[in-house]
Amino acid sequence: MKFCFWLLAITIFYVYFGYPLSLLIIRKIRSVPILQKDNLTPSISMIIPAYNEEKSIGQKIKNSLCLDYPKDKLEIIIVSDGSTDGTNEIVKKFNNENVKLITFETNQGKSAAENAAMKIATGEIFVFSDATGLYNQNALKDLVRPFADSSVGCVVGLVKYENDNTSSVSGGEGLYWKYETFLRRLESEVGNLAMASGSIMACRRFFVETLDEAVGEDFVIPMKAAKKGYLTVFELSAISMESMVEKSRDLLRTKIRIITKDLRGLFLCKSILNFFRYPLYAWALISHKLLRWLVPYFLIALFAINLFLLNSIFYFFALILQLSFYAMALIGYLVRRKIMTLWILSGPFSFCLVNAAALIGFAKFLIGKKAGRWVPVRK
Repeated sequence: MKFCFWLLAITIFYVYFGYPLSLLIIRKIRSVPILQKDNLTPSISMIIPAYNEEKSIGQKIKNSLCLDYPKDKLEIIIVSDGSTDGTNEIVKKFNNENVKLITFETNQGKSAAENAAMKIATGEIFVFSDATGLYNQNALKDLVRPFADSSVGCVVGLVKYENDNTSSVSGGEGLYWKYETFLRRLESEVGNLAMASGSIMACRRFFVETLDEAVGEDFVIPMKAAKKGYLTVFELSAISMESMVEKSRDLLRTKIRIITKDLRGLFLCKSILNFFRYPLYAWALISHKLLRWLVPYFLIALFAINLFLLNSIFYFFALILQLSFYAMALIGYLVRRKIMTLWILSGPFSFCLVNAAALIGFAKFLIGKKAGRWVPVRK
């Protein structure tokens, strides 16, 4: 039991601290330089799925049309995925040849919408975006600069949240996202990034295939790029501003859907976990994703084993430490509707919420349940 306790404890420590430390060490030894050109302007197709986005789609189109990029090199494709509000009418008001509208009669899901857009897209580069993500002025120019390097297949921008410290929910998620951004930056610098953000991701069109409707493009496309020998680069100067989900229930549901989709995507691209063919990517995906999705199971086992080791003062205090952490998470949950910037509460709460989502998402994947229809959570 002691052996199992320490094996679980070390594994959990490795997932959150050992893996980032390993990346820092590798960066000292092996950093991958990327050729970039400021004057690169390939033709771009910006793909924006939208489901009942009447509150944000107009602002999104205006933001896209005002970006600093040659107008004759940019097309914007809005796919209204069975919208029942005023989304379609708002898009039609933009009498601009650069804006195209595809409408679905019924809601078919985000990947289905993106597949429809890719069929008519003419750009050399596809840029996948969300209806709520507002780009900074030079975002597109910054996104395409790394494509000057022929080894680059995908470029990922930075997602920033305007409300990342207004409650225990957004505060905890803000901490989590800062940690995730730090990890992705390190992975990019060592040439080992294999995931993206759906709000701002660019890729070469020629290796993008039809997406399975139960997977996410921001996870599958970078993996497909890696399988074909291309790098995914994290470009921090290309920024998409978003609003973070404020309700814990909505955040939990969103994360469950994402984890279930990503697990299915990893299963469909499981050959990338072959250490002999893709040693670095396999290590990164197992460390960054697969083991992290298993952490809630490790935590449950660690707690259960700890109950049988209470005859030792060390293991008694180890149990007290776990109970204290979960108590702080519970307090963070209880005060989630109030302004709470204390990381000592929002951190544990966010950690437990993310792991609850992983527990449910992994279980749903194992029993064969798909993620379900894409229904964005909006204010």
